[in-house]
Amino acid sequence: MVKRVHLFDWHREHAKKVEEFAGWEMPIWYSSIKEEHLAVRNAVGIFDTSHMGEILFRGKDALKFLQYVTTNDVSKPPAISGTYTLVLNERGAIKDETLIFNMGNDEYLMICDSDAFEKLYAWFTYLKGTVEQFSKLDLEIELKTYDIAMFAVQGPKARDLAKDLFGIDINEMWWFQARWVELDGIKMLLSRSGYTGENGFEVYIEDANPYHPDESKRGKPEKALHVWERILEAGEKYGIRPAGLGARDTLRLEAGYTLYGNETKELQLLSTDIDEVTPLQANLDFAIFWDKEFIGKDALLKQRERGLGRKLVHFKMTDRGIPREGYKVYADGEVIGEVTSGTSSPLLGIGIGIAFVKEEYAKPGLEIEVEIRGKPKKAVTVAPPFYDPKKYGLFREE
Repeated sequence: MVKRVHLFDWHREHAKKVEEFAGWEMPIWYSSIKEEHLAVRNAVGIFDTSHMGEILFRGKDALKFLQYVTTNDVSKPPAISGTYTLVLNERGAIKDETLIFNMGNDEYLMICDSDAFEKLYAWFTYLKGTVEQFSKLDLEIELKTYDIAMFAVQGPKARDLAKDLFGIDINEMWWFQARWVELDGIKMLLSRSGYTGENGFEVYIEDANPYHPDESKRGKPEKALHVWERILEAGEKYGIRPAGLGARDTLRLEAGYTLYGNETKELQLLSTDIDEVTPLQANLDFAIFWDKEFIGKDALLKQRERGLGRKLVHFKMTDRGIPREGYKVYADGEVIGEVTSGTSSPLLGIGIGIAFVKEEYAKPGLEIEVEIRGKPKKAVTVAPPFYDPKKYGLFREE
């Protein structure tokens, strides 16, 4: 069954293209991908990201449980702030990239991908049940995806918009720090975070969803709709644009961010002791806290000793052409890998992409070729982001 977010009716009325993504009917664009992309790079855009998953953990054993089922040190950030971390299977592959907010009072809110939250919820409840065959856990796990609307406001003018709406300066918050805020009496969680490479914030609003799978919980999303429209209204003077998943994808690619299902995933290779894709292969080892035990750690230690085999690399086209997922990558006359994500950069006007290649080619400054429509096209490997970080992105020089 196709899922729908709280504001699906609004998007159906205003978006030019709505289609299924990861099991959800979502707006792909309202005006054009390029226009929405450039609005975020140069001004501000707002995305409805309510298709992202939320799982709530509460209880005295919540932290201990999360420390074991994720790779990073969830105990480090104070309330209310988040930790970027990974969930792995027993063989080291990535079940999902997640953000976990320490909400205080032994409560933790996990934000996960739209097409991974159901399997994660099943995984966590299975693990809890397994442990409780031997000892009781003070732990509740609740799926909150359909109860929370999530909006992402991104771009250099997001800071001004946050000041106007909430009276706070997001630049005084560290990345993944959160605060409780109110807008016209509506309480919501605001975090300094995003998936575009730009400065910005995300808000989480608990509200009714007219398409909730539990019919008893269905209702009008009055709070979510009010916040969405107020942000659009207040952002008019800054050139705000509602943006769809098309621009979200091109923006994250320009920033060099991975996408679950493309660069990160588990293949469930049961015949091997190391599954794919691991954090070491996906350049996500910065999210591993090695001084603790976690599911998948043994497999990663083995892989470090054996070698990775293949690894992610970013590249930009020097010949004309747009790389796409699945295209073969060549070097020195042999196939060295394939593209996992590719597009034409709306900002740069050239083809850019990410690929898995043989480990020895996973470094910037190498000439490669991408087979596009049966013809080899020249490209060069680069270090992300693809744009000049002095002119664009979170650390632009103002």
